[in-house]
Order: sequence, then structure tokens, then C-alpha cells
Amino acid sequence: MRPFSILALFLPFGLGVIFSVLPVRGEMCSALIKAAAGDNLTTLRHKTFSAFRKECRLNKDQFDESNSCSFSTVPTQQETVTFKFILKPLSMPFRLDFAVKIEKGAALALAENTTHGSIFADINIGGLKNTRSVMRCSYAGCSEVFSQHYEAGLVNATEYRPFWIDYKGGVVRVGKGGQEEAFLEWDAGAHHQRVVTQVRIGIASRSIANGDWVFYKFCE
Repeated sequence: MRPFSILALFLPFGLGVIFSVLPVRGEMCSALIKAAAGDNLTTLRHKTFSAFRKECRLNKDQFDESNSCSFSTVPTQQETVTFKFILKPLSMPFRLDFAVKIEKGAALALAENTTHGSIFADINIGGLKNTRSVMRCSYAGCSEVFSQHYEAGLVNATEYRPFWIDYKGGVVRVGKGGQEEAFLEWDAGAHHQRVVTQVRIGIASRSIANGDWVFYKFCE
């Protein structure tokens, strides 16, 4: 995804707030929000980024799809999640950009090969009724949570939400599209006492929800 900066103007007394998203390359994206009486900076920032996601990031047609590929996942009917392995093998280090449209429970796996027993990091975005995201150790018999983040509404059933996964030196990081700060991070290599250098990606719906996915790199 293209890097960007945000230019915003906050006006008092309930006046409109105009902000522009300025990518390093490409066209500028602008939107208008309204500041209500009593809105503090945190509220205005939340409104700004909500409008940004809606106007500039979440329309599938606005992504650069020249090298993209799409996949779907079906609701999980059993307690054990079955991952669909996609994309070609990824060599460490890598950053994987993707977008997902799902009500809750967008699950991804990092594995050595296309078997469930080789999964070394299990990521769940928007679990617990779309309020918590976690990263688990997922070799056989290991389901302990090693990283978690509480935030409601990270995924959505009607619009694509962008995310990224970064893997370097055995450390797995997960963040929102357009933000460099990770909301999940875990040193899987240190825990497993070995660093996997060739990685396969698996996806699943960890809930009773269909998932639509778009990946922007490493398509076969």
C-alpha cells in the first residue's frame, strides 16, 4: 500500500472539518466530517480516521489490483479451524498487504508448509464478537495467547478493511493499513527456538461468517 500523510483542519463551534490524504505517489483523497459541540481531540481523530477508511481505503476498486488476488472463506462449523493455504511461498523478510471483509474472526496462519501441524503463528483479527485480536503459538498442542489487542470494530461485514503482516528475524507483526505501528507483535522464532525462513500463508473464518480477502503481493 502506498505511504501517505494526513492534513487536517479542526474548526470549533460545530463547523466542518476538511482533511486530505496525500500519498507519496498517486492522487490525493479528501473527505469532510462535522465536529459536534463537545468533541475533544480524541473524538475528532476517531471521526477523521473512520472517514479516511470509508472514503480512501475501503472501496475494493480503489486498491491497486494489478498484482492482486482474491479469496473467500466460509463459516467454521467446528471448533477446530481449517485453514486454506494460499499464495506462493514467502521468503523472510516480507511484508504482506491485504484487505478483508468479514463480520468477525478473520484468521490467518503462518506455516512452514501447507499442513496444519506446521503452523507457527495463528492470528485472529476481530475475535470475541469483533472486540479482541490475538496471536497464538500454533504448533501441535500449543494454543497459548502471546499477543493481544482490544479494539472493537476492527473488521466489518460490508466493507474491506486493510491490514498488513510483517515477518522479519522470526518476529511477526500485524498492523492496520496506513499505519506503521503494529497492534500485534510476537517473537515466534525465540519461542520456537528456530526461525522459519520459508513461509506459507493460510486464511480462515474463525466464526459463523463468510470472509472475502484481497492480497496485493505474492499471488501465484
